[in-house]
Formats: sequence, C-alpha cells, structure tokens
Amino acid sequence: MTRIKTIFCSIILVTMGTHLSAQEYAMTQVSQFVNCLSKWASTQCAEYRFQAEELCNGTKKAIVCDEFSHIINKKDNPNAPRQKSYELETYFNNIEKQVNKGIINIAYSNIKKVSKSELAFSGNISDKDLRLTEFYSCKIKVTGDIQHEAYELFYVYKNKIAKIGAYEKKKEKIVVDFDDFLNNYEGIGFSYNYGKHFPIGGSLNYSFEDAPFMLSADFGVNLDGDKYIIDKVEMKDIVNYDRTKKTLDPKFFLAVTPQFYMRYFALGCGVGFLWMDGNEDTANYSYATSSTGSSSVTVSGGYTTDDNSAILIKPMIRPVAKAFIPLGSNDLFLSVSVGYDMIFGYKEKNGINFGLGLQWKL
Repeated sequence: MTRIKTIFCSIILVTMGTHLSAQEYAMTQVSQFVNCLSKWASTQCAEYRFQAEELCNGTKKAIVCDEFSHIINKKDNPNAPRQKSYELETYFNNIEKQVNKGIINIAYSNIKKVSKSELAFSGNISDKDLRLTEFYSCKIKVTGDIQHEAYELFYVYKNKIAKIGAYEKKKEKIVVDFDDFLNNYEGIGFSYNYGKHFPIGGSLNYSFEDAPFMLSADFGVNLDGDKYIIDKVEMKDIVNYDRTKKTLDPKFFLAVTPQFYMRYFALGCGVGFLWMDGNEDTANYSYATSSTGSSSVTVSGGYTTDDNSAILIKPMIRPVAKAFIPLGSNDLFLSVSVGYDMIFGYKEKNGINFGLGLQWKL
C-alpha cells in the first residue's frame, strides 16, 4: 500500500512540475521579448529585432493590437487606416522607422501571470485553445518622440508569443479576444449530398490544424438506369467494316476536393472520375460474291453480349462552396453546401448538388 501511495505521489509531483515548467518557460518568453525590444530601441541593433521575432515564431502567425501599435502605425502616415490588428512584421517595421532615427525609448515593467479565473472572453474559445494559452500582463512606457504608457496583455500559445493586445477590464475581469489570432482549423465532418443524377452521395471532410485548408473525399451513386452508348465503325474499305457497340451504365463517381477553409466557410474544386460499366458487342461485315455471280453481305462474328464486358472512366470536376453554422458551441457546426457536378464528355449527367452534414472541431 505504501509503495502504491509513493508511485501515486510521484506521478502527481511530475505532472505538477511539468505544468510549472511550462508556465515558467512562457514567462521567460515574454521577459526575453520585452528585453529585446527595449535593447533594440536603445542600441539600434537589428539583432535584437530578429531575436524578438524568433520568440513569436510559433504555429500561430503573431499579431499586435495594443494601443501603441495603432499610434506607431500613424506616426509617419497620419492618414493610415486604423486596423483591428497588425501582423508582427508590420508592427516591427513601424517601430524600426523610429528606432533607426534614435528618437524613442521603450521600457517594460511589472510582468505578471494572469490567472484564467481572472479572464472574461470576447467570443467563443475551445477548451483546447484555452488550455494551450498562457496570459501575462505587462506595463509599457514609451518616451522620446512618442509618449505612451499603458498595460498590455501577452497571449502565449504553445510557448510562443502569438498576440499582444490591450489590457482591458470589464466587470473586474480582463477581456481576452481569441477570434483574430487563433486559427485552429483542425476538424472532421461528413455530409449527405444529393444531386438529380446522383441521389445517394456523401463527403468525408478533414480540415488541417494551423492551416486554412480542408480536404474531402466525395462519392455519388447513380440510380436512373440511363445508358451511355458508343457505336464505333471501323472501315476497312468501302464494303468491309467492323462495328463495335458499347452499352454502358453510369454507376458512381469518386472525387477528392481540396478547399480553402476559414472556419465558417470553404471554397474548393474537386477532381475525380465517373465509373461506367456494361457490355461490348462486336460484328464484322464483309461483301462477298458467290460462284454463281450473285453478291451477298456476310456478317462474321455476330453480336455477343454475355462475355464481353466493358468499362469506361470519365474525368470530372466538382466546384463547391460550403458554410459552417455553429450549433450552440464553437466545436460543433452544421455544414451546408452547394456544388456542381461537371463530367467531361457526358453533359447529360452534369448538374447541381446540395449537401447537409456536421463538422466537429478537434
């Protein structure tokens, strides 16, 4: 019993130690970042900028939306539009213009970890994203040609700085906004697809983490019994020829559809093929003259339909647009789609398709 307790306690201590180490590392990332910016402004050495950029080089493309980013964006161009947020490169380029002139100083102080119990969320956030993000408040003071002093909020996602935002409070809670920087697109889903010529169909979707890309495997089954006929005549001479007749039944299509995916919508174009099978009938026609001088047409081989099977594959494309509607949470979505089946060389089976399904965020 004592041994079991020892093992159990060891597991708890290791888990707590790992969690604390991750928090300490995130704090170090913020400390190093603000130190690099301060030294960059005071020394004009670009190496500090590169070091700061590396601290933000994570799976999320870092953005900045604090008040200082808006002030410095308008410094050289007062008519520049105010954006909701700026990419890190734009933010640093604006700082660099002032740093190279040696007219500003940047100082940070009072770095503190913000407990998640202190937060108020603007918009929805998944448990996974919240679990992977740490928050730190910090005071920035800019002197020289620009005078600015305020608190900022650092978002550290997977131990990389992903966002620097304004420190705002609402009802004693610190407001955090994930919508403009968390692009965790990973998810799976399926949909039932209907088209006039392919009434039974479906799509299996997978969206990739940290990339606005979705891939789906699609199929559709034809049930109408229409036949596709190929009647080919090969002339040997003016009176002798071979005839091949294929009677094919469209069965199903398969396609793969890459899509540009942005959380609430997706646009793409699939490529695939329509499978048809059936029978091939052949006959050989020749003109012959009898010994009595009369002429006749001889058919050799005749028609055969039992053993000569035939297969034909037609290429196709499937442009599609999808919308994803949240169902009470930020992890489950209703998916609706509209597309078009376009089969090369068989326009009779072209037509609009519609889809309805579900998409889960992983």
